[in-house]
Amino acid sequence: MRRTLKAAILGSTGLVGIEYVRMLASHPYIKVGYLAGKGSVGKPYEEVVRWQTVGQVPREIADMEVKPTDPKLMDDVDIIFSPLPQGAAGPVEEEFAKHGFPVISNSPDHRFDPDVPLLIPEINPHTISLIDKQRERRDWRGFIVTTPLCTAQGAAIPLAPIYMNFRIDSSLITTIQSLSGAGYPGIPSLDVVDNVLPLGDNYDNKTVKEISRILSETKRMVNDDNNLSLGATTHRIATIHGHYEVIYVTFKEDVSVEKIIETLDSFRGEPQKLKLPTAPDKPILLTNQDARPQVYFDRWAGDPPGMSVVVGRLSQINRRTIRLVSVIHNTVRGAAGGGILAAELLVEKGYIDKR
Repeated sequence: MRRTLKAAILGSTGLVGIEYVRMLASHPYIKVGYLAGKGSVGKPYEEVVRWQTVGQVPREIADMEVKPTDPKLMDDVDIIFSPLPQGAAGPVEEEFAKHGFPVISNSPDHRFDPDVPLLIPEINPHTISLIDKQRERRDWRGFIVTTPLCTAQGAAIPLAPIYMNFRIDSSLITTIQSLSGAGYPGIPSLDVVDNVLPLGDNYDNKTVKEISRILSETKRMVNDDNNLSLGATTHRIATIHGHYEVIYVTFKEDVSVEKIIETLDSFRGEPQKLKLPTAPDKPILLTNQDARPQVYFDRWAGDPPGMSVVVGRLSQINRRTIRLVSVIHNTVRGAAGGGILAAELLVEKGYIDKR
């Protein structure tokens, strides 16, 4: 019988931290064992958290005390989940890895370290082998694995099976992103109410950079020179959760939208084969309704809720170009749920103790 693994959640009162708490409350073998914070240390979790997700604070978590972010206090912890903000995350995560902890990070600080996996478990599970090089190179007992930017995942998850099976020339992506993607308290209301806020070249470029790395690490079924041109334009609007992404894909040869639909509908990955607890049966759910997907109705799609990306509005633009739209729950599939799924894969592959 698999033993229960205890998890520490860094930044446990933040928007992604609370999704970790909510999802792990019903997990079969990973349980919350340590809630780390900064300004709320010494206080009960329920007293200090602003619970901005579905349901209520789990009863078994409510009275847990928020404790310092200190690896020396976590002797009985097996896994670290880190949704810490950019800049703060890097040195903290390194300290935990040096102390022998497996760190699953939703933060950007280590995403482009060449020995750190940038992991979407269905897309590039084989990249976890980088952990061996990371440990050897850095002389760590622990390790760091990162998950991509939620925006990048909303495009990469549907693009990857297409890229694996067809010769793509270019893709142009336009994102319309929710407020929770900026954390709490997030964007000032005067910037976003009655407005669409462009996120600028830096955000556009990091979205492209992450998608490019993820696609380059897929196992392709076609022979190609991998010379793919990607572009992205990113925006924020006044929705709470859920990123809406419009994706145009141009191919190097004629392709039918029916073949693309078939490819997306049949896509499964390693988590589905292993029947991991947080893996949805279908990572991509297709809709043929003309007015779907919509953020409000589709962000909680899948089982577990919020773990599937909904894809629709597939259309043949010309013989070599198709259009599709995706909706991803940014704090679930794009953050906490993706982190938990990564941990489950690492347990199955022997990188986290599963005795």
